[in-house]
Amino acid sequence: MASQDTFRQPPTLTDEDLNLTFHATYTDTVNPFKVSVKQTFVEQTRLKASLTRFIDTEFQPPNDQPEYTDGPPTHAAKTIASHWANVYDWRAVEDDINTQLTQFTTIVHTPHTAYKEPIPLHFVHHRSPRPDAIPLLFVHGWPGSFLEVAEIINLLTHPPDDSVPAFHVVAPSVPGYGFSPSPRAPGFGYRQAGAAFNTLMQHHLGYKRYVAQGGDAGDFIIRYAAVDFPDAVVSLHSNFWVVPPTDEDLKKLKEGNSTSEEVDIIRRLGGFSSKRWAYGQLHQTRPLRLAHAMTDSPVGLAMWIYDVLVSCVEEENVAKIWTPDRVITWTMMHWIPGPYAAFSLYKHGAADGAISMSGVENLPYVKQPVAISQFPHDIWYRTPLEWARRNGNVKWSAVHEKGGHFPALETPEVLAKDVRQFFGNAEESGTGVFR
Repeated sequence: MASQDTFRQPPTLTDEDLNLTFHATYTDTVNPFKVSVKQTFVEQTRLKASLTRFIDTEFQPPNDQPEYTDGPPTHAAKTIASHWANVYDWRAVEDDINTQLTQFTTIVHTPHTAYKEPIPLHFVHHRSPRPDAIPLLFVHGWPGSFLEVAEIINLLTHPPDDSVPAFHVVAPSVPGYGFSPSPRAPGFGYRQAGAAFNTLMQHHLGYKRYVAQGGDAGDFIIRYAAVDFPDAVVSLHSNFWVVPPTDEDLKKLKEGNSTSEEVDIIRRLGGFSSKRWAYGQLHQTRPLRLAHAMTDSPVGLAMWIYDVLVSCVEEENVAKIWTPDRVITWTMMHWIPGPYAAFSLYKHGAADGAISMSGVENLPYVKQPVAISQFPHDIWYRTPLEWARRNGNVKWSAVHEKGGHFPALETPEVLAKDVRQFFGNAEESGTGVFR
């Protein structure tokens, strides 16, 4: 085991040590946490929103193209800015978060990786009253946060009856999101996040074995955790099981030998890469270039995020789900810590080969049982099962007719049912080890 001197760590890290915009203390032990953003920062944010400078001449897309062709229109920015400056009540949001979610902080280490800095973490932890509950690690992606777990957590910890499994749910904030401070040194990527969360589960919470669920970058993180800690991660459920086409797939398409399912997914991915992946390309190449502007403009950051949010849910649900309050609250999870670390996670992902300028590339093969759920307003919808099995031991799959990229928020009952169904099948998922 590595000695304590291996790590550059004081016994306690506070908000003053880390120059945070919220009150927090992180130690090697697990400590209760309540969200409490500093009042000066809340007031400064409201002022910045009120001083937003808007685009005064906006080119309108042709009538046959959607309103968001060039990005969020100015009227959307004005709506968010006005609501933020005049209506939005952060303290009420804080109270809701603290009432709904039981939160903690700690410091973890990853001695088996090249990253040697202490890693302060914030996480939600709800234990089920069921004695047979299964420990479940729930990991978010970008531009989400730990708040994605809010609508689904009680469905998982308190299922309707004993015929379906219950879960002890742990939902950490990826470092640089929400209330997990940004990494203090380069070299922290998806793999390091997986290692940090494994340390949290095993050594801080005592869950020697657990299952995991993730979407977006959360999927990448749990894949690395499964590969690096096969004795700990029993099985995975993903709602973002990304598998790019191979050269042979593209050759088949060119020759007219692809199935209709293969044609559809290749076209979908091509459209995403050429029209919607610009944010990822910038994140993985010049994250600091973007972060300078976004760190100083809350409404600018909100529009950067909002452009992704509105494209990833059912069209008829956009106004219902992405209210001004929710858009601002989700933006706050990046505005509070500053967006640079979350942007630069893409760059570290590119260095690992997980993502590229065209999208997702080489993620490791997962030997443990895997389940995937697919939703129509997501990128990887109707991925052929043959493709899915190239990247993992896929045992179970569900293709839904409703929902999008954030199913824990948009369709929590559907996602909870899928999670229960897979992990409730001990033979398929391997969860018999918890009995």
